[in-house]
Amino acid sequence: MMKRLALASALGSTLVSLCLAACGSSKHASTTGGAGDHHAAVAGDVDGDGHADEVTLSDRTVTVAGVAFAVPADFTAVAAHLVDLGTETVVVLDSEVEEDDLTWRVLEWKDGALHDVGNVFVGGTPGPDALPGDGTIHIVGGNCGQTTTTISRIVDGKIESTSETTGTRDDSQCAACPYVLVDRGDGLAFVGEALRNLSSPARETEDALDLPALDGRARELIVVLSEVKPETTYLDAIAVDFGGVRVAPRACAAGGAACADDDAHDAFTRGERRRFVFDVPAGFTGTPRLFARGYYEPFAVTAH
Repeated sequence: MMKRLALASALGSTLVSLCLAACGSSKHASTTGGAGDHHAAVAGDVDGDGHADEVTLSDRTVTVAGVAFAVPADFTAVAAHLVDLGTETVVVLDSEVEEDDLTWRVLEWKDGALHDVGNVFVGGTPGPDALPGDGTIHIVGGNCGQTTTTISRIVDGKIESTSETTGTRDDSQCAACPYVLVDRGDGLAFVGEALRNLSSPARETEDALDLPALDGRARELIVVLSEVKPETTYLDAIAVDFGGVRVAPRACAAGGAACADDDAHDAFTRGERRRFVFDVPAGFTGTPRLFARGYYEPFAVTAH
């Protein structure tokens, strides 16, 4: 798991509220879009009408200023809040994964509607230095003994990010791994990570992870490996153990990838996923256990 630096302790929504109050005075005067209809800056004003707004998240729908927005299918949101960037207030969705792997999905108000502008990997709850009030989000983190500063901003309706890395790379300090998500019939849910700290071919081995318990009614189990970090995963084999019965993915019946420990790796990189369906033995009750063999390699970064 990537270590995050210069992050405040998890203060949740309290920190966001304090930051909004502190940053609000620096926001540029906003307009509603009508001719000559200008308003003073107000903290938490998404639509520029001069009044603070409230945002809600319910049934995968975000609502703010009377406008509803469906959360993208590829993002599991657990909370929605407002973040003042100094130049505008945006809606931010927190990912299901927190700890030091928190991702923000950023929504921008334009032409009377919310628009999805992309993800920002913030690691944990960002401290005040992450929001300097100039329209950017600054995140400082690191891996492999190096420190990386990433600056993200909204440009033409999309998140654009630039990074600068300092320090000397040390492969012995590399830590990360793909996420494991499970669908038991009610949508994907984060469970943990696979191939933990297996950060080079020399470290390749089999890693195990307990999955959510089943109650005897499940007929299939869907497992997704998602690579969200700057690295490439090399998956050699994957299976689920149901009480001593190890089951290969359904696709293996047709010779699918990641079916055997044969050094024929299925490689997938940042932003990519692999979906596996497992047939659950009839009447199985208990905790399945995921076994994955392989490794990953963090992206090589040249310090400057």
